[in-house]
Amino acid sequence: MMRLSVAHRSECGGREANEDAVGFCANETQGCFVLADGTGGHEGGALASSAVVKEVLTYFSATPKINDDSPGTLLSVAREALSEVRKLNLQYPEMNTTIATLVMDTERGIAYWNSLGDSRIYLFRSGRAHCLTTDHSILQSMIDAGFFTGELRGNSRRNMLYAAVGSEELPEHAIRDEPFSLRTGDVFLLCTDGFWENVGEDIMEEMLQLAKTPEQWIDDMMDELPEPYAPDLDNFSALAVWVGEREAETTRILAESHQQE
Repeated sequence: MMRLSVAHRSECGGREANEDAVGFCANETQGCFVLADGTGGHEGGALASSAVVKEVLTYFSATPKINDDSPGTLLSVAREALSEVRKLNLQYPEMNTTIATLVMDTERGIAYWNSLGDSRIYLFRSGRAHCLTTDHSILQSMIDAGFFTGELRGNSRRNMLYAAVGSEELPEHAIRDEPFSLRTGDVFLLCTDGFWENVGEDIMEEMLQLAKTPEQWIDDMMDELPEPYAPDLDNFSALAVWVGEREAETTRILAESHQQE
């Protein structure tokens, strides 16, 4: 049986308010993990992200079923939660939020996810990072179409989104509704753009190689932030999920590969 280990952190960065929200509902073998990054300015963004995370987890805790319908259903719950909080806070009619939701059942060895906006879900298998989600940003769509060949990180237009929880239509690749097969030793990372903008995949891999617990991994990655409270630094949040035991042989092979590079 593959057991789950979880850790998360959320920080303001250089901003006055934290518009990120993160949480999970899980036991040793089954769980729902969700992260959101509010948009729309200060209280509006914080209200949106916290409402969405709360309602998704409330729904899952009452109906802890994981199947092909789960990612779509949970996304619908998030969209309804945003609609309701907008009605209750008419002073923030444009409030919105990104979302990234991961659900998994390690007894059956399956996972599903959804995402809207530019919060990401990474899989680390044999120590290597694989981004499972697509950023719904204008710049990413230009890169995908071959109209832009520069770097996404550091670009001032990177956070211009064309889709988030409040969007009328869902873009492609918003939902993974086919079962993804888990392996023991798999590691997942959900993170907001304020995190992945400042922590590259190479650092994620390096810190994972050294970490003995999910808590240590997140702390070590956040220690790599150049100036965690610089005025221009966005909120940054991360949620780590470790599946089963990390294999000593995988760690050894990864260490040797880094030495050869």
